[in-house]
Amino acid sequence: MNHSIGLSYAQEQLVSQLAVLGVERKRFLDAYFVMPGKERMEMEQFLFLYTEAVQELLSETDMLMEEKLQSMVLIGSHITIEYPEYEALDSFTIVLPEQANPDENLISFLSPVGRQLLLARLGESITVATPSGPMRVILASIKFTANLLSREGGDVSGS
Repeated sequence: MNHSIGLSYAQEQLVSQLAVLGVERKRFLDAYFVMPGKERMEMEQFLFLYTEAVQELLSETDMLMEEKLQSMVLIGSHITIEYPEYEALDSFTIVLPEQANPDENLISFLSPVGRQLLLARLGESITVATPSGPMRVILASIKFTANLLSREGGDVSGS
């Protein structure tokens, strides 16, 4: 894939995310958090932080933006996490809720693991709460796939 087309498409994807999670935030929250309460309020705050991070990313130069797309977990990032205690790896893509399909390693950013990893940085060690208890993971790789919403597409790296 042509580098500039990949980056341009990544920018389109991020703008689409801003529309869904920023401009349309209330509708999104109403769909997934029907009842007012602590969980909805926490998600609203989290969405605000996420959309701020995406807006900041979109304001970067192309070179810096491309670098950050491969170093911070966003919706659309294909990530590999390492479980150092077990010497094991796991890979999946963080997606919007309606795109989630665990059988295809597509994990919603609303899932407990997805939410805990969103906005994390490459190489960061995170303790993730899981049903079987806390588990330490390290973000081994991040690749923004830029093919989420409507097109078949490649990654931003131009490969």
